Amino acid sequence: MSDKFHHNIPFNRKDPLSIYEFSQSLIGHSLRSLLGDDVISQNRKGKGGLGQMVEELFFNYEINSNKEADFAEANLELKCTPLLKSKTDGAFRIKERLVCTMIDYFELVNTRFEDSHLIAKCKLMLLLFYLHVKGTPSYDYKFLFRILWQLPQKDLLLIKKDYYTIAEKVRRGEAHLLSEGDTLYLGACRKGQKGDSPQRQPYSDIRANKRAFSLKPAYMRYILSHVTESDNNHYSNYSVPADVQYELVSQQELESKSFEQIILQRFNAYRGLDYLQICEKLGITPYQSKSKYADVASLIASNGKSKRLTHSDEFVKSGIIVKTLRLNTKGMPEESMSFKNIDYQEIFDNDEWVDSELYELFTNRFLFVVFKPSDNATITVHNNKTGTDTVESSYILDKVFFWTMPTDYLQLATEYWQNIRENVLNNNIRLNAFWSIRDHRYFHVRPKARRKTDTVPNPNGGTAEKYCYWFNADFVKQIIDNSSSDV
Repeated sequence: MSDKFHHNIPFNRKDPLSIYEFSQSLIGHSLRSLLGDDVISQNRKGKGGLGQMVEELFFNYEINSNKEADFAEANLELKCTPLLKSKTDGAFRIKERLVCTMIDYFELVNTRFEDSHLIAKCKLMLLLFYLHVKGTPSYDYKFLFRILWQLPQKDLLLIKKDYYTIAEKVRRGEAHLLSEGDTLYLGACRKGQKGDSPQRQPYSDIRANKRAFSLKPAYMRYILSHVTESDNNHYSNYSVPADVQYELVSQQELESKSFEQIILQRFNAYRGLDYLQICEKLGITPYQSKSKYADVASLIASNGKSKRLTHSDEFVKSGIIVKTLRLNTKGMPEESMSFKNIDYQEIFDNDEWVDSELYELFTNRFLFVVFKPSDNATITVHNNKTGTDTVESSYILDKVFFWTMPTDYLQLATEYWQNIRENVLNNNIRLNAFWSIRDHRYFHVRPKARRKTDTVPNPNGGTAEKYCYWFNADFVKQIIDNSSSDV
């Protein structure tokens, strides 16, 4: 196709839609397959190299280091972002968070959101997704999808609040304590190469890691879903707003309060109530189910809209993890806290802790909803399946709070991940090779699967038993005890 492709194909440099439509020629091709072998001599190194090559060779734009959008006349930013393809089911997944622009701690604390160059870098983006294959030259990466994404006004408002959350932490002299779990959609992700010196910050002598503003992986998965869950390789919300899941909060509510304040305050009227009293206040009939406490927690948080809080627009985009817990009479969770099953292929393929699924999981924001025993009281709940009544211990709503894993625990989590990865690489996927709950190290590995026949593909060949990430119960108790009740 290279002989038939010409740079003089017209597009309007002031029109985002025209630039978007022009990009269709790239989909299904690599730069070399489209433009020929001449691109080899113009290869650029580094993570931003491919984007620079696309901008210069495909769009015929001169590369610059300006803080404005790449296509300044159209106020449009170009982002080339990698995908990985699962070897088990062929599904595509986001390889890494989308970096918008570097953070200058000294500039951040003195710059209003409206005046920041962050807006120019993320308000309107042409996203070109390509398949990353390890060892492949960047000019041979194949482009799969193109999306013209304009940040919805409500998302922009939440990102603005995230921006000020990050800025305020830097003003407190805590740039070295920044975490992606501090915010919803906009993260302060770690950047730089291994061995890079930490940076100075304005209100502390403690050096801080180099960081960049980024859109979190959960937000990028949401954007990507508009093409992977359709028959199209392209999508635009520039002229037609994107369909949304049900929304927890309105833009009007966010004008005066933060997202977390709104959610937490909805629990105020339910604190100290047991399951039956909560159902009565919600206007629903009590029912027997393992998930009934999680169900009512979601109904409270969503103002009665849904029992599935994680399906809401805000939770899908932010990746917030909801955990509903019941404590025993000693204040200990009834069980350790489980997470997703370990993806051995992901562990095998990824050698960077900060790009791992576990890092994303542990740096997510958590919402804890805690019920404690109501003295020796019991409640009677009808079981619709069996037609019988069940008498069980009564629990009342006690604490509701958002939580982010502190930096010192993340260091231990790094060792946890390294242990898992070392054993996966060495084809030593057996229970006694991983951290055990008896090691008392906050985290452990064990199966959720009840049967030995519950197995998954082993990247080394054959199959391996399903194992899962866990928080130890005593670590969860420590989290709860150290939290203030925010309801």
